[in-house]
Amino acid sequence: MIWGECNVEGDQVVVRLSGWRKLLATKATLRFPLASIARVGHDPSARAHVKIGFHQWRRHGQGAWRVGIYHGLDGWSFWSIGLGRNAVLIECSGEQFRYVVIEVADAQRTVREIRAAAARVTGRSPGGLETNPATPHVLAQRRDRREQGGPATGED
Repeated sequence: MIWGECNVEGDQVVVRLSGWRKLLATKATLRFPLASIARVGHDPSARAHVKIGFHQWRRHGQGAWRVGIYHGLDGWSFWSIGLGRNAVLIECSGEQFRYVVIEVADAQRTVREIRAAAARVTGRSPGGLETNPATPHVLAQRRDRREQGGPATGED
């Protein structure tokens, strides 16, 4: 089932919903720059990566769907997902939504297109879900070490 589409237009990612999903989500279109993408990947268990309060610990049954804007422990997220078989999880930095989770027709193709476009725009390819970008706490420690003249590896 297709819950939306996610395309690259210029230097932006455009997420479009249609039908009853855009009514529930209160947003028909969502845009954000390719440069803000930290990670992107296809993951049928996308719900496990994004912490939405106590829902993180509750097991989601078959047929559970999530549409709309949610605030969780890691910030705001935008969802349009059913069973999640073709879910694309995009993690952004410096944008309104930290996570955008959308179920598309061909998740692998969508992830390849976003990674290729981000590499063209920024000169770096965003990581996959297996990578874990450094948290602001670790980045602050690295900055402090550099200022003090110590090693700035920050492998804490």
